[in-house]
Formats: sequence, structure tokens, C-alpha cells
Amino acid sequence: MARFTEEELIHLIAYQNLYGPIGPQRLDVVAARLGMDVAAPHMKKGQRPKLKDHLIRWSQAARPRRTGHELLAAVRGIQDRYDAPEHPGRRGRRPT
Repeated sequence: MARFTEEELIHLIAYQNLYGPIGPQRLDVVAARLGMDVAAPHMKKGQRPKLKDHLIRWSQAARPRRTGHELLAAVRGIQDRYDAPEHPGRRGRRPT
């Protein structure tokens, strides 16, 4: 996050909201398939998980509307919690 300005981050989020994930093509499908494989052993006999139930919906209509500033505040909150010294998943100090 340090290499992007606030304005650039808002533009990236807006782009992602319109066109889907930024990054390697269709990794969301790979993640959904992994979710299916994890869920399958825990389902009732004869039932199968569906890909659409594990696939991230990139449609604007499927998500509540938030401004870029609200999304940035949410991301910063997550980062602040991660950077807290008492975070359980943290191992040692992060380089600055």
C-alpha cells in the first residue's frame, strides 16, 4: 500500500469493481474450485457443491454500494489490525 497514493488506490478499486479482479486471469475460479473440494467431504451423501456457490460475484448489483474512501478506510483498518504487535499471526517485526 505504501507505493500507491490514496487517489491511485481509489482508482484501482473502482476499476476492479467494474471489470473484476486485478491480477492473473481467473484465479477466482481456481479459488472457487478449491472451496468446492474443501466443502465436498462435509456435505450430505449424494449432494455435490456448486461452483457458483464458491465463486466471488464481481457484479456491482451483487454488492452494497460504498465510496472509494469507505473501502480505503476498511483496508486501512485491516492493515492496522495486522500491524498491531499483539496480532496472533505475526512473526517478528516487518521491515519498514
